[in-house]
Amino acid sequence: MNLKTDYQNLYQHWLKEFEKPELTPLTQESFDYYRKSVDYINKYELESKQNIEIQLLKSYKHGFKYLFNDFLKIREVKLLNAALILQEIDYTNIIEAEKLFYQNIVSAIKGFKKLKTLVLYEENEPIELEEIIETEEVKVKEIPIEIPTENHLENTIVDIVQKKELTQPDKAAQYNYILIRFNNPSPPLVGIDGINYGPFQENDIANLPHKNAKILIYEKIAEEIEIT
Repeated sequence: MNLKTDYQNLYQHWLKEFEKPELTPLTQESFDYYRKSVDYINKYELESKQNIEIQLLKSYKHGFKYLFNDFLKIREVKLLNAALILQEIDYTNIIEAEKLFYQNIVSAIKGFKKLKTLVLYEENEPIELEEIIETEEVKVKEIPIEIPTENHLENTIVDIVQKKELTQPDKAAQYNYILIRFNNPSPPLVGIDGINYGPFQENDIANLPHKNAKILIYEKIAEEIEIT
């Protein structure tokens, strides 16, 4: 292990990372080598007691540690900024730990936006997510049914059954539906009508309840099919 060469390589990589706004390529092999170099020099001890050699070693130790830690911090900030604006990055330029860090932040941000700031626009008026996922109003149709009632007539033993009209709600709920085509695969879902739908593959067509369909359309998972 050549400490001078390793230091120069790490410095050049750090400098590129510092100067460029985008992430520089970092392979797992390069990361492991930098880390081993830092560990090696931190544990290295001189047999010589000469002051100049001791000071030189301390300088290398400090330089290696600073460059490596700052290099990773710069990359962390870039990953965080990219995740905050949901910017796609090239996974071949980052190591596995950075990939997981980026994906977890993106998932958290998407989940937050879906729950807190998701707004669908319909007829030029914003519809908040709470309005989308709340129970859709059911149109209840009243239908007359007849049940017998018993009247006792004075001075007779004849029971006369009369029919009386009452109203009772129809159990069949009516919902608005939208015909959509899936642009991407989608897992199964339960519609607001209580029916299980899916799973779906790309180009599948389904007739879903209005509010379920609008969420999928907003997320660009599906698109509405116009029927003329």
